[in-house]
Amino acid sequence: MSRRCLRSDPVPTLPRRSALSAALLLALTGCSTGLETRPDNTVQSGALQVGALMYARDLEFWQLVEAGMKQAANEAGVPLHVDVSDRKLQNESQLLDTMYARGDNVLLVAPYDSDASSAALRRARARGLTIVQYDERVDDQSFAYFVGVDQKVLGEAAGEAAQQYIDSQLGGHAKAALLTGETESHGPPRRESFLAKATGAEVVTTTEAVGSPEAGAQAFETVLQSHPETQLVFAWNGAALQGAAIAARRLRSPVKIVGVDMSRQLADLLGQRDSPVLAVADQDAYQVGYRTLQIGVALARAKPVSRDTAVAPVIYRAGDHAALDTFYRELDNR
Repeated sequence: MSRRCLRSDPVPTLPRRSALSAALLLALTGCSTGLETRPDNTVQSGALQVGALMYARDLEFWQLVEAGMKQAANEAGVPLHVDVSDRKLQNESQLLDTMYARGDNVLLVAPYDSDASSAALRRARARGLTIVQYDERVDDQSFAYFVGVDQKVLGEAAGEAAQQYIDSQLGGHAKAALLTGETESHGPPRRESFLAKATGAEVVTTTEAVGSPEAGAQAFETVLQSHPETQLVFAWNGAALQGAAIAARRLRSPVKIVGVDMSRQLADLLGQRDSPVLAVADQDAYQVGYRTLQIGVALARAKPVSRDTAVAPVIYRAGDHAALDTFYRELDNR
């Protein structure tokens, strides 16, 4: 959309026929009402400028996403601006306006809310931005392009690692506890797919662990107090996993832990002898960022890409120093 079409002066109210005529005139002159639907694979005729929006930068997941985007931007020779909404919808909406005003014409966005973020994305699309979602997606199915890890596949990877341990060390059966995030979008699919693969796990208790490593540590301690027979713990995300691992180390617990989402602290634990953490299924955030930018650039240049791009999870196991070295290298290059 030409920015000459934007105006701040008041527009008088028109009768219905006049309003329809005005809308037609706007369409004929190439100006946008902000209401019409445009494809999110809009081709950009001029130089590309990429804007990436994430709702946090406090976790290493987001830092690795950004590192992957920067690497892909360098390879493609396109400028990249990264903005953070700090988990606030108002910030998200304002930043999308800022990105447009700045001249960004390719938008890479991890929506903060699957429902409430839709309106701001529709506005960005009406302005002619090429849009690719990553990590999360809005409920509006008209936004076609997405890059991320299938949460079921991620849970299955953790479940397979757990079952290997159960078979090799516990005779095919284990008393298991689940640290879950049932109120979060990723929580239920990760839990369900974990259990589908960890067929030898007998669940003795389930405890919610959402929000922080402290919540994970408290949940782990609660499990040990109420179910001392527990042999294996599944932690649904990085915060719960990190907290459980720290508590297990502090308490010198023999319980082993598997979970989802990698961090430097977990990598340090996996590299130690007698680590309480058996394995971590990770979303490979670096590749998520790298592929998202690649696809955004390809769409803007009218190259064919798949609507959904699945990034395979990575499994980090205790003592696998080669894989851990790769993780450290990507993290240090962010």
